Amino acid sequence: MRTEYVGRVTDEKEKQQIWELLCECDQEFWPPLSARNSSVQKDLRSGAPAEEQAGDTVQKPTVYFDEMIGQEFILAFDEDGNVAGFMTFKKDYTCDALRDFGTSLYITTICVKKNLRRQHIMSGLYDCMETTAAEACGCPRISTRTWSENEAHMKGLQHRGYRLLAVLKDDRGPGIDTVYYGMEK
Repeated sequence: MRTEYVGRVTDEKEKQQIWELLCECDQEFWPPLSARNSSVQKDLRSGAPAEEQAGDTVQKPTVYFDEMIGQEFILAFDEDGNVAGFMTFKKDYTCDALRDFGTSLYITTICVKKNLRRQHIMSGLYDCMETTAAEACGCPRISTRTWSENEAHMKGLQHRGYRLLAVLKDDRGPGIDTVYYGMEK
């Protein structure tokens, strides 16, 4: 596996592979990406309407993808040069929940192909973010958010040295909090 900070994705083949991977992972997020308007959407209880396709209602993360594709990317490639995983982030990010943390590189989306999981691809994406991307962007602070029931992600962030920054109670629905983490390199 090869992982690299590519900045903006301009290659059409890579964009298509990112789209397919985003669709594959859509329902693994809460709320699903197809129900969101953007990767930094503040109201996570409601999202974008499902799009109509051939008379059937099929939810696709089209609106989310259109906003996400303009962000910075770290890509992981398999041996054949195809996208195996990606991480997107925004530079110079700040929001109310991160006010005390300061401006950061804000990780918005991470997806890894289901059939390639448990091969340390996500670790490689984080390694690249914490070294290459942080240095290239000139920002030592990295932040992200997840939901309170995503225990595996929260444990992984803590293991990497991220600290809990904020908890927004019931932000994603009754009993489902939005949880912000950050680290300074």
